[in-house]
Amino acid sequence: MAAADQHSMRALHALVLSSLLLLCGCLEIEQTVTIQADGSGTQTLRMCVTERLMSELRSRQAAARLGAGGDLSAVFQRELVQSELEDAGLELTAHKVVTEAGRRTVDLTAAFDGLGELQQSPLTGSAAEWALERGPKPGLAKLTLFPQGKAAWQEARARAAKMKGETDAVAAGFFRNNREKLKGLDIAFRFQLPGEAIVWTRSMEKVSERVVVARMTAAQIKTPEDLVRRLAPRFQVIFDARGLQLFE
Repeated sequence: MAAADQHSMRALHALVLSSLLLLCGCLEIEQTVTIQADGSGTQTLRMCVTERLMSELRSRQAAARLGAGGDLSAVFQRELVQSELEDAGLELTAHKVVTEAGRRTVDLTAAFDGLGELQQSPLTGSAAEWALERGPKPGLAKLTLFPQGKAAWQEARARAAKMKGETDAVAAGFFRNNREKLKGLDIAFRFQLPGEAIVWTRSMEKVSERVVVARMTAAQIKTPEDLVRRLAPRFQVIFDARGLQLFE
């Protein structure tokens, strides 16, 4: 696989999240990570974008010189996705693309053998950090995802806290001037667990016994602080791991 194509695939998620306010058009992303009793599982991705947004993403990638010949439409190309996933230790089991009414949608599923492979998955972005560890009490496990990395989450928390106590004119002006461009934003991340969810972060909600979902929409981003926190979040859930083979 060409280096430029690899860069396109790995850069996709991180670039989308870090460039939200600079883009126009509708963006819908939904990911589901399913963890089985032995730590293996699947990762599904559904992404829907307007053709206008795809053009804007390509223009900004070229302007930033993210790699000669790189193309952010790589996720819509089965061969490129399959090769990238295989390099990371995952298996592409489904890939479907539909284009209609000026919108392009991709639905894909990848299988992984354990957290090591999930950590390498290009579908979450190259900056993402995963952790699956024992919970605070016997019989519990804790699953954590930092989509932009733990350090970025810590920095975002500190910056947001500082912004509450003093006015950041630059951040406030940038947020005010670009808020309209968030319309149509809908990003969801779903954890499907091998045991009942017991505790989860405030940014998530429990939708069934074993499923918790984090969602980011335009309506949730009301202040510059909201934006800072949501661009570098932490998703964490503690669940019942009794009888599972996760730590054997």
